[in-house]
Amino acid sequence: MSRLSRRKILATCFALGTMWIVSILLSLSVGSVSIRPGKALRLIENLILGQASEDAAAEAILFSVRLPRVLLGSLVGSALALAGASFQSLLRNPLADPFVLGVSTGASFGTIVFSIAVSALGFAGFGGALSYARPVAAFTCAVGTVALVYLLSGGGDRAGEASQRLLLAGVVLASFISSLNVFLLTITNQADLRGIFYWLIGDLSRPVDAAIYPVTFIVLAGFILLYLFSYKLNLISMGEEEATLLGVDVPRAKLGVYIVASLITGAVVSISGPIAYIGLICPHMGRLMVGSDNRILFPVVVLFGAIFTSFADTLARTILSPAELPVGVVTAFCGAPLFIYLLRRKGGGA
Repeated sequence: MSRLSRRKILATCFALGTMWIVSILLSLSVGSVSIRPGKALRLIENLILGQASEDAAAEAILFSVRLPRVLLGSLVGSALALAGASFQSLLRNPLADPFVLGVSTGASFGTIVFSIAVSALGFAGFGGALSYARPVAAFTCAVGTVALVYLLSGGGDRAGEASQRLLLAGVVLASFISSLNVFLLTITNQADLRGIFYWLIGDLSRPVDAAIYPVTFIVLAGFILLYLFSYKLNLISMGEEEATLLGVDVPRAKLGVYIVASLITGAVVSISGPIAYIGLICPHMGRLMVGSDNRILFPVVVLFGAIFTSFADTLARTILSPAELPVGVVTAFCGAPLFIYLLRRKGGGA
């Protein structure tokens, strides 16, 4: 990587990192109970230094509700944005996205089936131990969905045709799996129906449980692995034949990216639900800022995904205060017009 690219990465990531901190402070301060940014910083400082709190009520709101939620939103947004950038680069199609390809819907199906099975078999009391298994169920169904999409697409003689087939197969399969999810909702306990409905739209208000630890590890490991694939993805985006001539094992690279992107998608969907269009919006914003070099784009979309999701969740919490919207409603409101614009401009092509 050139020195210029290194400087560009550092400068861009510093700017976005600053924006992320601002978005965190905004999210911590805004809500039904207002907490000034200066006071929030003092409370955080007191926690780090182990000093007594000056306001126990504000401390409880900050550290028990808002901070875990904003950190969870940042993690989810980063993962979905990274997965979207990976799929778009691999398929050479600006419309590729974990939600559009059906990966998020497949992961949600795995999570719902797992939850129903745990409840039906009487294992709900195991709590924390089973929380570690939930991301595995989501990942398994996410990978299964990718495999089905690939099989249903039937390939194509040209890369552009194959990409369009994959997208169409993803949309069709996502619609079918959504119907299965609705069916599963009809056989669940009515007391849990509202919570599951919000989760299916994409929700960050659910309490964070022990699953956050393996999910965080999976996302961090996934970022490292996808970044290692970034240069190969640059070559593949120029054309698979050209990449092969330059020494890239294209089938192996594609399989690796599919699996890792599906893994991080399944992991975060298992705790937040399928939040729509983050993987579509953030990569496009990143390309407008730094171009399409994945060595620079991947770190940028990780930060931009965290920023976008933090702002979206803050808006979802406050726009109808004291009531809350699922964050997926806000992201869908932003992403659907972009999807239509790209569809009309490029016709689904690269």
